[in-house]
Amino acid sequence: MGRRARGILEYAKTITWYDYLFNEAKKLKELTITNEYQFYKFMYSNSIYSPEAKLFKKYKFGLSTPQKSWKESTEELIPSATDIIEHPIWNIENLEFNSDKVISEMHNLTLGIREHVICEGVYTPQPVSYSILKKISAFHDLDAIYAIYLLYQWGLIINNYLLCNYCAETLEKNLEKFLLNISYLHRSHIFLFDIIFNKIKKMNYKELTIAEVTNINWRKLRGTDWKSNIRMQSFISEYNLSRNSIISKKLENKEIFITHQDSVTLTAKFSTVSNGEITFNYNDFFPTHNILHIPSNKNDIQD
Repeated sequence: MGRRARGILEYAKTITWYDYLFNEAKKLKELTITNEYQFYKFMYSNSIYSPEAKLFKKYKFGLSTPQKSWKESTEELIPSATDIIEHPIWNIENLEFNSDKVISEMHNLTLGIREHVICEGVYTPQPVSYSILKKISAFHDLDAIYAIYLLYQWGLIINNYLLCNYCAETLEKNLEKFLLNISYLHRSHIFLFDIIFNKIKKMNYKELTIAEVTNINWRKLRGTDWKSNIRMQSFISEYNLSRNSIISKKLENKEIFITHQDSVTLTAKFSTVSNGEITFNYNDFFPTHNILHIPSNKNDIQD
């Protein structure tokens, strides 16, 4: 049998790892890292690999997964980088959860979040309210997103659809805050949100019968509800990822919900002027996507 095709979260985890390393490297006071060349030079300085291998250019787009030696060398330079690339959230694409798996994963959450979810030595999660979910989301890290996802899965297992809906709504309402506070998700959220909301639904129910299942379209939320600066950053991240021929195939037929004003703004950012005229067509940004125009955004303010 051939090798299993790489799922999109395999791309996402390496992109996230790369962005985490780059962001943290720029914070190092003993160095002055302002561009990718300086960043690559720093990464290769403690590696067995030669810059000629151009591995980091592949890692930037998740086209290759770093091996153990790379993880070890980068961990010495940027502590906690391994925690990012080995986070269990990157396994949810093809993983089916049962009660044992959910409980095990809950006990592995960081302490601050874990104490909101499950008591030490207890085999079932403690009761969770919407206010508790808001406290979890305020941690603004991968564990916060993963904890809410685990609680959603637990709700499915015990047929507690109210818990499922609380979790779905908490994620839905906090996407902007996650992106605002988790800089290493600025690109990979495109893939991560696609998978999460392919698995998480909102359910209306009566007694034990589910009456209606509602999908959460995070891309439509982006176009209609997100603040301008976060929305535009997400559009630009998706555009830059789509420029890669391999990744563009992973984004085929995805929907881009966009206002006329946003399309004008993006065109102005990327187009060039020739003979006094802008010849760039907005639809060229996302040739493999479905462009859906929507009314002007109600939240067009900059933070």
